[in-house]
Amino acid sequence: MSSFLRTTPESEGNDAEASSTEDGPVWTWSRNEIESYYRQGQCHYLAVAIRRATGLPLGALWNPFEWHVEPDENGEGGVPEIVHVYVVTPDGSVIDILGERSLEAMRISEAGPDWEACPYGPLTDERLMQLVEETGNLVPYDSSDIADADEVIRRTPELAKAVAAHASGSATPAAPRA
Repeated sequence: MSSFLRTTPESEGNDAEASSTEDGPVWTWSRNEIESYYRQGQCHYLAVAIRRATGLPLGALWNPFEWHVEPDENGEGGVPEIVHVYVVTPDGSVIDILGERSLEAMRISEAGPDWEACPYGPLTDERLMQLVEETGNLVPYDSSDIADADEVIRRTPELAKAVAAHASGSATPAAPRA
């Protein structure tokens, strides 16, 4: 389980009290809320922040049973639902809100009992933007979402350690899409 540092005076040392997800920046929320946020719909925000800090490629885990965009009558053109977006390290492990872990551990935790059936693979920056802008498979994001993710990385010891261990020295500077 991740351990998030919280530096607001009222929350210092008190991770048991949850902030409302409607109040304040993401990094001020409780550990559980932050994990849920970056595991249930906004994982690509964090993956983009990690990618920019490390230069490592993105990866995606897909749901083979659900379609975001149905294929046509010939079975072409469909877009399956994305289960999770993460960053892939050179040794094949992944980095996401739970830190650095094996691909198998991530697949099991994010896809549940059908994890072995879920395909996974590289996700290019271009394809990520298509999934955000064209198909609506992923929620749009802007620079404030990435800044929040950067702050979560900074305040999460094991995540900050994993990102620092893979920092390339030349972060990917692509601007976020609004």
